Amino acid sequence: MNSKEKFLIIAPSWIGDLIISQSLLKHLRKEYLDCHIDMIVRPELIKLAKMMPEVQNIYPLDIEHKELGLVKRYILAKEIKKYSYSTSIILPNSFKSAIIPWLANIPLRIGYSRELRFFLLNKKYSLIKHKDSMVNRYLKLADGSYSGSIRPSLLINRDLSDLIGRKYLINNSKKNIVLCPEAEYGAAKRWPADKWIELANFYYEKNYNIYFLGKDKNLDIEYRGVLKTDSIISLLGKTSLEEATYLLSLADLVITNDSGLMHIAASVNTNLISIFGSSSPFYTPPLINNQFGEVVYKALKCSPCFKRECPLQHLNCLNDISAEEIFSKSTKYLN
Repeated sequence: MNSKEKFLIIAPSWIGDLIISQSLLKHLRKEYLDCHIDMIVRPELIKLAKMMPEVQNIYPLDIEHKELGLVKRYILAKEIKKYSYSTSIILPNSFKSAIIPWLANIPLRIGYSRELRFFLLNKKYSLIKHKDSMVNRYLKLADGSYSGSIRPSLLINRDLSDLIGRKYLINNSKKNIVLCPEAEYGAAKRWPADKWIELANFYYEKNYNIYFLGKDKNLDIEYRGVLKTDSIISLLGKTSLEEATYLLSLADLVITNDSGLMHIAASVNTNLISIFGSSSPFYTPPLINNQFGEVVYKALKCSPCFKRECPLQHLNCLNDISAEEIFSKSTKYLN
């Protein structure tokens, strides 16, 4: 490969994985100074991808999760073939994610050898799940390894930031705390609702502004009596993903489960405390500068189990983390 390399990246479908993949894009930019990078992305993630300055062009692929969508893939592959990409890096492990580069006859098609897709790839790597961190798993496909110099960093538009801050009445006269209680993967990654409520009340007593942020407007917290004061505001289900990204960038402190919003917060240089339960902070850590945050993880004998629901039905990996502990750890980021 040479410095004029033209890359087509098949992006992951999860928010957090897309953010992590920016380290791969930064690595490619360092290794191939004049390279061109385009990306195929799910429609709901396009605005996030547009905040990655390494990417020139984005192709939306609107296909449902379990749908093969062969006709749509063929049409997109026919369009892509016109641009003579030299290399495609396929980040998802599914069979169908490797179809478009193959149909487009891209000369070098790189990915992990999974789901019997060996004939769709011509540079294959074996995968032992959870052996490497996710970021190094991606970087391995380009013979790289992670360092802080290629940490994900979304590009923030200051004018849009001011506009979104005014829309949601962000009050900079007090510290702004954003609490992100969701984790789409499953309950075993979600710190219990009563602990989020207790934590919010601690911050209320300190006269901070508290915002709950996420996409699930029906989340349990809405019905627990926590939102009785003007200083505790629910934005659950009220923002777009782009707006949520900007709100995270405006926060003085963000506290999250291991989730997509955690990775976004890490990429916008916000002070961040990340709560891990069934997943591993060694596999999908927030890629932060350590001075801006930390991970809270109990490392019990039963964890990480990587399950959606606690197989032992006690959820001690999260129940053993108290609101007092999180509050105590957070004070140094607010002083």
